[in-house]
Amino acid sequence: MMVRSWKLGKIGLLAVVMLAAQTLALGQTLPVSYDQEQALRQPNGSEQFVDMFIGRPLGLFALALGAVTYVVALPFSLPSHSADSAGKGLVVSPAEWTFKRPLGRFVSCDDQPDFCK
Repeated sequence: MMVRSWKLGKIGLLAVVMLAAQTLALGQTLPVSYDQEQALRQPNGSEQFVDMFIGRPLGLFALALGAVTYVVALPFSLPSHSADSAGKGLVVSPAEWTFKRPLGRFVSCDDQPDFCK
């Protein structure tokens, strides 16, 4: 008996894409709160490890996706004079999160600008 694996593959791919889109959308809108004492302490080795091998690659992916989205959105953002804010949200913020913040600190540069000098 033959199983139609191509149909399962398309449904599985669609499910993964939808889950990724939902995760990205919710990740941008949910507020992130942090403890001030925890934000001031030095990150430990496991936090730095997770940041290096998971956080930074995800930041690079977000930066690349944001840059492509920014270029695609330019025809719409230029006439409305919102290209600067689109650039900050889609390119500058992921770039700062990926390259400017210290290793192991998962707080954005907007929340703690003294760490991102």
